[in-house]
Amino acid sequence: MKSFRRRRILASLALTLGVCAYAGLHLSWETLFLPAARWSGVLLFAAVGALALFNGRKKLPFLPLLPARIWLQFHIYGGFFTVAVYLLHTGFRPPNGGLEILTALLFATVALSGVLGLILSRAIPRRLTAHGEVAVFERIPGLRRSLRRELEQLILDAEAASHSTTIADFHEARLAAYFARPRHLWSHLVSSSRPLNQMLERIDALGRYLDEKEKQTADRIVELVRAKDNLDRQWHLQGALKLWLFVHIPLSFSLILFAGIHGWIAWRFAG
Repeated sequence: MKSFRRRRILASLALTLGVCAYAGLHLSWETLFLPAARWSGVLLFAAVGALALFNGRKKLPFLPLLPARIWLQFHIYGGFFTVAVYLLHTGFRPPNGGLEILTALLFATVALSGVLGLILSRAIPRRLTAHGEVAVFERIPGLRRSLRRELEQLILDAEAASHSTTIADFHEARLAAYFARPRHLWSHLVSSSRPLNQMLERIDALGRYLDEKEKQTADRIVELVRAKDNLDRQWHLQGALKLWLFVHIPLSFSLILFAGIHGWIAWRFAG
């Protein structure tokens, strides 16, 4: 932990010094009446392109390149540096014209989604591992179906053994819809256990109408409900990360495309 904190402090210091050094360089360009916006645009385009290489590094893990964690740190702090370059490039002025507005909106969206991704990538893995073994995202639907089949068989066996429909009626009213698909998206995203606790309270209240054998069935149902809740948590949290990538990466390449068009026009028609 101390080593991680030390690396973060050093990286933050390097970022601060880099931003200050570039701000001084940019100011000197303007003082000497050099085309500061043009050269800062070149640097900005190169920086965005370099940041996009991180996705390519993840797709080619077999290449003898730097470890992925170093690329990730470069991506994070390089992203903050790129924001500073962008602000100096625009002179803190609002965009003017359709292409500039579109490029500015893309840059802002990519930057904000990058910050959101940083928060998600730090918080979600800890929350996943806090509840036991993490399931592979693609296997979760199959695991959920297995739980539903076991529950349905458990209900049939209980009804046949006790000749009572109490548990079957509860399954029809409460459990069938709960096990049919992932539930309680928002509660899992904000780490709330309220829906799970409400379901467990209903099962506990059902116990007063059950005999001893049915209570054993109810105990197993509680275990299945907890397992289903854990799968839903993993589905929603891992899905949030995958959805973020689905948004962040295409927007990043769109930004490179429109920034390239903007730069070509600026160079082509500059005085």
